[in-house]
Amino acid sequence: MLKMNKTRYIHMYIDVTDETVYFHSTSVLYPLGKSLLDFVYLDLSSVDGNCERIRELHPFFGQWNNDDISNLIINNSEYSNELSINKLQELQNTYRKLLDAFVYGPSTQNEEATHYFSRHPFYSSGTLINQTVKNENRWMIDYLIMSFEDCLMCELMEMVRRRQIIKICKNCGRLFVPKRSNVEYCTRVFTQDGRTCSDVGYIKTFEKTVQKDEWLQAYTRAYKTHYARMTKPRKNTLNMTREAFEEWQKEAKKRLELARQGQISPDDYKEWLKK
Repeated sequence: MLKMNKTRYIHMYIDVTDETVYFHSTSVLYPLGKSLLDFVYLDLSSVDGNCERIRELHPFFGQWNNDDISNLIINNSEYSNELSINKLQELQNTYRKLLDAFVYGPSTQNEEATHYFSRHPFYSSGTLINQTVKNENRWMIDYLIMSFEDCLMCELMEMVRRRQIIKICKNCGRLFVPKRSNVEYCTRVFTQDGRTCSDVGYIKTFEKTVQKDEWLQAYTRAYKTHYARMTKPRKNTLNMTREAFEEWQKEAKKRLELARQGQISPDDYKEWLKK
């Protein structure tokens, strides 16, 4: 366990009935595994000694004062046993491999990390309590966590024990905790304009679907044309009101299904769309 330069602790509450975690240092309910995964994939080089950025690393640091954070930065030496930025980077690497082992199974790449459980003693025991969170009474296991490493270990152990669903984002390739089992993309920001993997991924999926469906291709082209006639009215052009556009869209979808069922020929459907 990493040595601390003074006593620090955090209460970590894990819901008994659902997969949520609550830290006494914040007022946020996290899906089990989210705070761990967010830390693992965080770019620590972007922290650069900023106190607020360090507090945002993980709920464990939420109540640290500026002196605590200064010590975290000052202790950043390979010969120091104190918690430091270097130590945080080591923990990132270790827990990334542990999560890989959890999702993919043991391998030569994560073999050393899989022995981490036996090497790292976890001393905190949980107490069943009735905790009020956001005006709701919840039965939770209260863990008194004395170090950041124990905080990570506690969450990982609960994920393993509960067989937490973790998926690989089909866009960025990183692990995430889905809200539903059929979700394929995470909600991390992926583009400079703020679009998430979910936004980007489903757009790509829709585009691939359109390419394989000649009727949907025709509908999509007509939709864009009619939408432009409604939102960008021009002179000498047959424009549309919103009511007319919505009526057209309703009828176009109805005819699309009839075309797919063979009740309307593809040529007749495409010809109607041009009107």
